[in-house]
Amino acid sequence: MALARGRGFADAFGPAEGPTAHLLPIPPLIAGGVYSLLGVQSAPAEAVLLAWSLLLTFATYAFFAMVVRRLGASPGTSVAAFCFLCVAPVFTTAEAFDFRVWDGAITMATAGAFLILLLRADAGEAMHPIMRGLLSALPALLLFLQPIIGLAACVAWAQWLLRQRRAKALLATVTPFLFLLALLFGGWTARNMAAMGEPIWLRDNVGLELAVANHDAAVAPVDPGAVFQARLKQVHPLNGAGAYRAMEAAGGEIAYARKLGAETRSWMAAHPADAARIWMRHLREIMLPAPWQFRTANGHILPIVRAILVDITTMAGLAGLALLLRDRRRQALYLAPFIVLPILAYMPFQPILRYIWLIYAPLTCLAAYMIERTLMFVRRR
Repeated sequence: MALARGRGFADAFGPAEGPTAHLLPIPPLIAGGVYSLLGVQSAPAEAVLLAWSLLLTFATYAFFAMVVRRLGASPGTSVAAFCFLCVAPVFTTAEAFDFRVWDGAITMATAGAFLILLLRADAGEAMHPIMRGLLSALPALLLFLQPIIGLAACVAWAQWLLRQRRAKALLATVTPFLFLLALLFGGWTARNMAAMGEPIWLRDNVGLELAVANHDAAVAPVDPGAVFQARLKQVHPLNGAGAYRAMEAAGGEIAYARKLGAETRSWMAAHPADAARIWMRHLREIMLPAPWQFRTANGHILPIVRAILVDITTMAGLAGLALLLRDRRRQALYLAPFIVLPILAYMPFQPILRYIWLIYAPLTCLAAYMIERTLMFVRRR
């Protein structure tokens, strides 16, 4: 809204906050451009953003179904995985609303496209120079869209690069990556230095997110959902008026996040066993989310159904990945970082649906592969 109304990249927590680095800029710039052309929160603008969000969501599902097909699944299995992802009522709120502005769907659609290009290159297929340029540039773009998924892309890409033995070809491959990396992060850092007085090269909210997740009440909560909501109101400027005033008193979002981060790290250092207990619960909530994590609307049955579906696909998907690795399909090592790194990286933070969604498509497609292999084994017996 701020972008569409000419206030720049600003007002993440309120209409008078001023410049922000709470989010990386590409998804909000797209949404702000739509608002600028069609009107802030107008029906046409919201329809376009809904279509954009769903397009990215379905593209993600299609691309990862294609990835698993290239890793050994049959065409029927890949189609079945795609159809399940499209119709299962699991992350409908995030897919219809959150991804209009948040980075999840655009990130994973880009990641799926990158993996397809990487698998094609690994197989020695002929590729247009533009496609080879994209293969080199997309890891840099992913780092700027969502650093954890970007890191996973870099790990996968590095595996492939290590197999390239010609120094001249290696230099030509890495150059687009380095150029785009410098352009994106250099421009963003310069903007933050000019607008906020700090050379922030990613986001400025790590301390805030750590504080939301790590505190005394989160150690052994009887009602984790209630504790989470109460903590948001207590410390998050978007959710509590008192927290917003505390941010203003601290000197803005950068100072406030640093203050909360320092306090939280001190608490974790003084209570290492409690912090470890919280992180282990987060690990379970990422991999096997509970119904309370899906209560974004009224009703009690649908959150249970959603949690069960995700729990089943997660366990079956991990089994599918293990099967691929056991079969010595080294190409599966390209996909593994996109599952392992988000799981590990989000342990210090409260897992919310947008985070869990990042691993949902890859794991569901791997679950379909596991089912296919299981049925083949049963038929042979």
